[in-house]
Amino acid sequence: MNNQIWEKYNIFRNRFVLSTLPFLDEFGWDQEYGGLVESISREGRAGNEDFRRVMVHARQLFVFSKWGHKTFNSDFVKKADKIFEYMKQFFWDEQYAGWRTDVNLDGGSNESSKNLYAHAFVLFGLVQYRITLDRVEAEKWIDETVKIIEEKFQRTDGSYREEMTREFEDKLGHQRNQNPHMHLLEASLLLYEQTQDRRTFKLAKRLLKLFETRFLHPGELVIREYLDKKFQPNASIGHKIEPGHHYEWAWLLNWAATIFEEDKYRIDGGRLLKKALEFGWDSSFGGVYDQVDCRNFEVLLTSKRLWPLLELIK
Repeated sequence: MNNQIWEKYNIFRNRFVLSTLPFLDEFGWDQEYGGLVESISREGRAGNEDFRRVMVHARQLFVFSKWGHKTFNSDFVKKADKIFEYMKQFFWDEQYAGWRTDVNLDGGSNESSKNLYAHAFVLFGLVQYRITLDRVEAEKWIDETVKIIEEKFQRTDGSYREEMTREFEDKLGHQRNQNPHMHLLEASLLLYEQTQDRRTFKLAKRLLKLFETRFLHPGELVIREYLDKKFQPNASIGHKIEPGHHYEWAWLLNWAATIFEEDKYRIDGGRLLKKALEFGWDSSFGGVYDQVDCRNFEVLLTSKRLWPLLELIK
């Protein structure tokens, strides 16, 4: 990278490490009930949400584990340990197994669902926690999470159930959405990179095949977000696609190419990135559009968010 990019990178990194993470560390934990708050005002006041989501805890477990390791900041490490303990105590379902999607403020059960998107992030956070902070106890929970995904979420058509009851009854059998499958691939690649075990290999390969044969339209080089149970575009919203997810898939494919030593993934990722830059980048004002129509590439949502830009940087 040239000097100008390095300079901007250092400004961004320092702001994140010295300002953003300490802010989250100081104000992100509910001092009355415990657990991570859903939202924080600029003054550090918690929002009015009356629930706690496991996905928020899993994502911040990843962040504080990774940056605690990178910066040798003991406060970040302590926060990761605190999040891990809270997740085990309040989100794991002792009766039916699996991770509750959310709980009440006091940590009590609200008979919440079992969600694939949430389980994918739990796995992602647990693996990072184990890797960077060398927490051996996390291995048990990684194994339990993978087992639940394999035994309860997996469908015979190659997809995974996205939303189930607490007792694992499928609530959305009529739909197949790509986003939770993408994040499950992300977690499985991180896990396989560390373990090289056959079970995770099969999981990652299954998800890559599902992407190539179902979610990716090879001719148009677009990723279909919303499909029905026959893997056809949803009648009402199947035309909507998100450029940010195209960028995310591009780097996931590149990562898969490195892990599995298969150049086809890197080639496909490069083609996907090039195409998505054509329809996703705002050439007038900069930034990434939120949503585009895959039929004619007209912009459906001109709003801009941070995460698509970060996926593009990756």
